[in-house]
Amino acid sequence: MADVGERLLQQLMKRKLRYAGHIMRGSSGPLLQLYLEAKIEGKKGQRRPRRNWMDGVKEWSASTSYGDTKWKAENREEWRDMVANLRTKDGT
Repeated sequence: MADVGERLLQQLMKRKLRYAGHIMRGSSGPLLQLYLEAKIEGKKGQRRPRRNWMDGVKEWSASTSYGDTKWKAENREEWRDMVANLRTKDGT
């Protein structure tokens, strides 16, 4: 049963990364890219910061920043290879 969960997680990670690469390259138009790059104004609370959509993309692509992730996504073949060879934390 755990194997099914790991395969599902891996498939979801790959789909999210494929979609993220599509958006970061600008293939889907400027509106979605603007949404990802927008800054939220206002005062930040004192709690622990919430994880946002891009946090998972940065982590799975082994990037340190949004700019680094976007730079990697610009090279379509390398991004595709990285997504194809993606593994979960336990190596499956």
